Amino acid sequence: MLQTQLSQQLKNLAELQATLAEEKRCLTEKDFTAFNDTLFNKQKLLQSIATLDKQLSTEISLEQIKQSKELTTQKKNLEIQLQSCQKLNSVNGKLVELSMKSNKHLMQLITQATGQNSVTYDQKGLLKGGSLLGKNIQA
Repeated sequence: MLQTQLSQQLKNLAELQATLAEEKRCLTEKDFTAFNDTLFNKQKLLQSIATLDKQLSTEISLEQIKQSKELTTQKKNLEIQLQSCQKLNSVNGKLVELSMKSNKHLMQLITQATGQNSVTYDQKGLLKGGSLLGKNIQA
């Protein structure tokens, strides 16, 4: 039974790794329609992984894994796969951060271009209105 559970967990992690690669592709290509589906799949996989991990983390299961060389090897393979997934997830997190910063900067540029920030300040720090047509500009 433990062998089957460990094999299933390895399969889940392989699917997660593929999903994370797809998530990265969606982020780099700004394919937000596919990104939404990918996030849904990722969430389902993470729930499956957590459920199975809970079953495998009992004292009895851990003791049986320690006693079997084959199960110990499988567990080490799982840990390696998990580290790989964590690295991919970290990269994707950085891509999300960069995308958010880029979007924020773009919004600031759009706001400035529409003239909503055409306000200046006088020497006392009080607001003075400015016009984009060149009339009533005071500073």
